[in-house]
Amino acid sequence: MEAADEPHDESNGLMDFKKEIRAFFFFIFSSMVLVFPLSAQERIIGEGEHRGFIVNEGRQVFKVSPIKPGQTIQVFLSPHWIIETGGKVEWNLADQDEVRLQASSKTNPEVEPAILEWTSNSQPRPSAYTINVLGMGGSFSGEILGQFTMQVYLWDQNDGNAGTDAPETYEKALLLPVSEPGTYLFEENFISGTADVYDIFKINIKPNHSLTLKATPLHWQGSGQKSIVRWEFLNKSFRLMKGGSSPFPQLTPFAVKVFHPQVKAETKPALFYLLVKIEGEVSLIYTLQAEMKEGR
Repeated sequence: MEAADEPHDESNGLMDFKKEIRAFFFFIFSSMVLVFPLSAQERIIGEGEHRGFIVNEGRQVFKVSPIKPGQTIQVFLSPHWIIETGGKVEWNLADQDEVRLQASSKTNPEVEPAILEWTSNSQPRPSAYTINVLGMGGSFSGEILGQFTMQVYLWDQNDGNAGTDAPETYEKALLLPVSEPGTYLFEENFISGTADVYDIFKINIKPNHSLTLKATPLHWQGSGQKSIVRWEFLNKSFRLMKGGSSPFPQLTPFAVKVFHPQVKAETKPALFYLLVKIEGEVSLIYTLQAEMKEGR
């Protein structure tokens, strides 16, 4: 006489169902790798939302390219776990040479979004980014631990209302168009302690004209008690005319006034530079206001 089968309780049924779901995800992922082998190694992506699987002992690479001068990348990553216990995912942001810039990780059951952010300089450098996704802590190689959602944003700079980043060298300094009498406001200047640590502007002042220039921190982002932004106003020979600083998180403005006198029949304008430098793991939006007038 055969013994009757013992009934499964609800917990065993739920566990079997989850195993079937994980096996299904693994089959789908394996099929993707077989059909699209390059996508498992590196995918070219742009702005927007992207999804993928968290695979134990698996590495996925997403490339964001090309990058504009001064462009900021922001990546928001959220895990969605399938397994009940165990499992970890690590994300890291690297440059075009695979040099790691930032990293973050989440361990099951953490689901809060991780944020990776970096700003290129005017060269641009970095000129491309890779986002690496690594799964670990599972039971066997290739196990599907969960899924992830990745939201990518790219932000352009508008230093001096030019729609780009102010350069890092005096030879390529960004010209502020303030030579004619009037009041000028540049509200969206940006500098970052990642790769965009310098902004250099140049200003022409006509003979018998005076300039009043004010730089004001508007919004700090980041942390660090030793973080600071420095301001330097120099003449064409790079001699410092006036300097100042605004420590994080203060909004202390920097102001300078200069007069270019008329010398005989000289009509050539005088050249000056404004150097902005940031120190620390912070970024800053700042405004520039210039008033040019004839005479003193």
